[in-house]
Parts: sequence; C-alpha cells; structure tokens
Amino acid sequence: MLCVGCIGVDIVEQCNSMPAGKSDHLSVEAHWLRGGHASNVSYVLRLLGAQVEFLGVLSRSSLLREILAEMEHINIDLSHCPRTDKSPAFTTVVIDRQTGCRSILQCSRKFPYIGIEEFKKLDLDRYGWVHFEARNKLDIIPMMRAIHNYNSGRTERIKISLKVDGCYNENKDLFDMCHYLIFSRQLALDLGWRTVKETCLGLDKTLPLPHSIQVRRPNILCSWGPYGAGCLDTNGQYYDLPLPAGRKPIDTYGVGECFTAGVIYALYLRKMPLPAAVAYGNRVAVFKTTRMGYNHISKFQIYPVTIDNDDKMWEHHSEDDDSNQLSCTNYTNFRSKSSDANLFNKNNEHIQWQNFQLVDFTAVNISAISGKG
Repeated sequence: MLCVGCIGVDIVEQCNSMPAGKSDHLSVEAHWLRGGHASNVSYVLRLLGAQVEFLGVLSRSSLLREILAEMEHINIDLSHCPRTDKSPAFTTVVIDRQTGCRSILQCSRKFPYIGIEEFKKLDLDRYGWVHFEARNKLDIIPMMRAIHNYNSGRTERIKISLKVDGCYNENKDLFDMCHYLIFSRQLALDLGWRTVKETCLGLDKTLPLPHSIQVRRPNILCSWGPYGAGCLDTNGQYYDLPLPAGRKPIDTYGVGECFTAGVIYALYLRKMPLPAAVAYGNRVAVFKTTRMGYNHISKFQIYPVTIDNDDKMWEHHSEDDDSNQLSCTNYTNFRSKSSDANLFNKNNEHIQWQNFQLVDFTAVNISAISGKG
C-alpha cells in the first residue's frame, strides 16, 4: 500500500476549559506527535499488519528525526521521499477536556507537496492500493491519471482512495477519479449536510454522470463521530453502520485516520465487502480511543472470523472483551468467532464473506467521541 501526502508535527495541549480572550491559561497536559493525515494512515496500516510505503516531502529538521525514526522502526518504507531543508509543517491543537471541543491552529507557512515528477519514479507494479489526501488537485490529478493509465487493460488494478477534509470546491474534480471517497464530517456540516446519509447521497448527486450511464463511480464513505459511519456503494445502495460499544474514550485525537486505515485494510487485505469494511473501520477507531497514541492498535485483532448459525445475539459488546466477538444479522442470526489473525493473512481464500448478506450490525453507540477527521 502507498500513502501519498504530508507529514508534520502536531502540538497537542489539553486544558480543563477553553482559554478566554486576553487571559493566561495553563494546560494540564501537552505533548507533540506525528502530524499529517497520510503519515498517520500509513502508521496505523502498518500496526494492523500491512506492508506500507509513505510518499511525501520530508524535512531534514531535527524536529522530525524522532518521528521518522519511529516510522522506520516499524518498517514503513520512506525510500522514495524527497528531502528539504525547510522546517516541517506544524499544527497546534487546544482541547477542552470538559466538552471535547478543540481549536486547531495551522501554520500558514507553505511546505512543499509531493509532485508528479517524484511519483513517476515509482514502480507501480509494487502497489495494490494508493491513498491520497485531497490537497492541491494540480499535483494529485496527474498522479491519479498515471494510476488509471497503468490500470488500463489489466485485471489486477490498483485501487485509489481519497480523503477529503477541506477545500471542497477546489477538489471536486478528484471525486470521480478515485474508487473510494472518504469524506470528513466537519466538512459535511460546513456544507449544510446534517446526517451521514444526507452527506453520502448529496455527494453522489455532485458526481458529473448519473447512475443510468454505466461508468465507474466511487464508493462514498463518511465517519460521523459518535453516530458511527455510513457508506454508499457504486450501485447506490446505502448502509448505516453504528459504532460498537466501548469504554469512555481516553484519547480521540486521530480517530479519523484510524477509521480510514481500518477501512482500507479491511477492503484490500481482508477482502471484506464495503459495509463490513466500514464496520471494521469503526471498531479500529473505537479501539484507538482506549489508550493514548496509536501503538496499542498493533494488538487489535477481531477478524478473521468463522461464521456459524446461532439464534443468540449480543446487544452489548465492549472493545476490551477477551472474546473479541462481533455480532451481525442476516435473515437469520449469525455469530462470528475470532480465530488466529495470521491464518487470514496467509489464507485469504478461506474466508468467504460472500456466503452471507450483511444487513445490519448489532451495536451500541459510544458517547462523546469527536475525533479528528
């Protein structure tokens, strides 16, 4: 898998209340961590077990030294990243612990973005999935075109996913060039969409060609914070996937990247159908909130599963249950049981998701999750 985008430094300050104007205020906790959507998605994908390469411009500044060493330590490939002497991009985030609200200050200093010349140096035979973050479409369109040219006439094609969390009008031309469009809740609210279903259907209507014309359309996904996520497949079928139950969240910063990584991992490596993959992304996002940071995600193992008939359904499931079982319903009830994760990685063909139709997931919404993205 290849993740194309930015890497920077995020400075996160947590306060008991949001600072008022013209007043001194003390934070109760502060730390800095790796920033940039694509870099965090690549990190979570690697923790889940995927082989990942990150492609973005890297600063030679000492500020990034520890972050890059951490990525290299878990074997994320950075070999094709160009370097610059410019200071890395950085973002300051102030979080109100009482309400979960946050204020985000982004440095206006422009940092170089990866371009088509660097992308052309890649051997596309190495990749099965490429994930972009919607930044400058003038940089991204030529890269996507290069992938589509590569795919032409091939049976095994590279899948393209795109995360959109800003600059809606500037990046609309990218929407129908990807296979999976992952949209931001905050951007949807800014555009006047009030629910995840309204967002997915609204985005579908913005695509230039109607369903009556048989051309490739993207699958549309949107995470909706404490209300779970929704998705619309290429045939116009909508699915609503609530969050599984979990404990009170400890750290919600970065759950958007965890959702995205979980969905991509489930679609590409686990060969799950779209609604099951979105449900998997929900579970990765909830599991992320149980600890600070990301490294505990390496212990996240729910699937592969074996399916057997059972009339019992669990209406409550905790992310920390030792059983790690997920319930789903068909026309009759099924229960899914965990098995060794390595079995799935080596024998994908043994897991036959197509043998049953996913209708709904039994889950209980977790409260007070309002993650980034």
